[in-house]
Amino acid sequence: MQTTLTREAPPLPAPVAGTDVRVSRLAQLLCWLAPTVVTGLVVAYRAAEPQLWRDELATWSAATRTVPQIFALGRHIDGVTLPYYLLEHVTVRVAGDSALALRLPSLLAATATAAVTALLARRLWGTQAALLAGLMVAVVPVVSRYAQEARGYAFAGLFAALSTLLLIRALDGARWRRWLAYGIGILLLGWSHEVALLLVLGHAVTVATMNRRLLLRWLTAVVVAAGGMLPFTLLGLGQRGLQLSWLFAAEPADLATIAQTVFLSGVIGGAVCALAVTALRERPAVPLFLSALLPVLVLYAVDQLVTPMFVGRYLFFVVPLLCALAGQALTGLHLPVGVTVVVALGLIGLPVQDEIRRSHSPFDYRRAAAVIEANARPGDGIIYAPRQGWHFTDIALHRYLGADAPRDVLLQSDQVASASLWATECADPAACLRGTDRIWTVSGDNLETGRRAGVTDQLTDAQRAALTAGYEEALQTRVDGFTIVLFVRR
Repeated sequence: MQTTLTREAPPLPAPVAGTDVRVSRLAQLLCWLAPTVVTGLVVAYRAAEPQLWRDELATWSAATRTVPQIFALGRHIDGVTLPYYLLEHVTVRVAGDSALALRLPSLLAATATAAVTALLARRLWGTQAALLAGLMVAVVPVVSRYAQEARGYAFAGLFAALSTLLLIRALDGARWRRWLAYGIGILLLGWSHEVALLLVLGHAVTVATMNRRLLLRWLTAVVVAAGGMLPFTLLGLGQRGLQLSWLFAAEPADLATIAQTVFLSGVIGGAVCALAVTALRERPAVPLFLSALLPVLVLYAVDQLVTPMFVGRYLFFVVPLLCALAGQALTGLHLPVGVTVVVALGLIGLPVQDEIRRSHSPFDYRRAAAVIEANARPGDGIIYAPRQGWHFTDIALHRYLGADAPRDVLLQSDQVASASLWATECADPAACLRGTDRIWTVSGDNLETGRRAGVTDQLTDAQRAALTAGYEEALQTRVDGFTIVLFVRR
């Protein structure tokens, strides 16, 4: 009897150890999976409601062209955006060109960003930091903002977090496969948005402080990635004047309030940045914090010394890194308290979340199209003013009205034929208006001054002369961003 008891007693602790292993594995899984699911639900909520704004209209115009036409466009404008336009071209072919379909890649990228941010925090600080960092990505409104936009900013955030994670993994050893993966991550980062390549400044600091013996391998990976971006970079340099012509040099106040600008909320941006600073007590947090800080400072210096380009959305890629740091800072609290803090920030951001889902733009293209659709007659003509600005009104009305849009009476060469985002107009408006008895004008407000468009003040002198000489105003209406007027022949 004693022998039997002695033999049966030792196995008793084994189930406890096995349970601990299973719990640990479950925690390792849930710390990134739970934030991913939450983020996916948050960013998908009402994602189709905001109408496309001007930048998204440019994406739609490019994505609905053929591949050769997209490359032809890139030789004139948006050369650095070609990889994203090609991705959207595939998306349109597979899922259609609805607002939701166009935003689907960004929605998926933002959802994946929560997973990668959590995995980065787990790699550095453990599962609790991972869970809190991933949930932080889910609740900050700016993630929803760029998840619900058909542009490359969500991908910049994803690949910034991913390349940082791949760098940390590569620094653990000398395996060439890990450095190859890191190089691919940097390449994808540059393809998503070239300003995001400022992240490599922080990565240089990371390598120098964590394992300086691997600086040469890091530099090799970055140089190889730069070679893959070179064609698009050269195109972008040649188009810099056109791409950035709408910007003005930033003021010191713009740098001081950059947290509010990037996060779309001063309270949330300030809180996340304050938590990120608190995390600096941990050694791996310092290079990560510099990876987020240096791009901001360098972009501001470029804005002041080279060309204006200090734009909040260009810096969205630092948000996941700051969320990872904030997650680490909250590990100083008990997990329920840390989750409560994240939830509280989410509740504070609800008004911003709601505003994001209402509109991305002060220009109501949808209502403008509805006004014309309700009042137009067969044979009507239309003039877009200004044609060469950043309103893209003609693209928007073509999207909403298609073949039912009034005839573009001044059109000489459309956007596809001119390999551009702008159509060209005939040189003699009076001659082009002949034979058309009813002319619509859709005049956009001044983007620079915010001045409301008048009846004819956005028209060229020749267009104004042709209209006032032979037509009189029959209808005038106003929608957000536009003054719409119907002229009829006297």
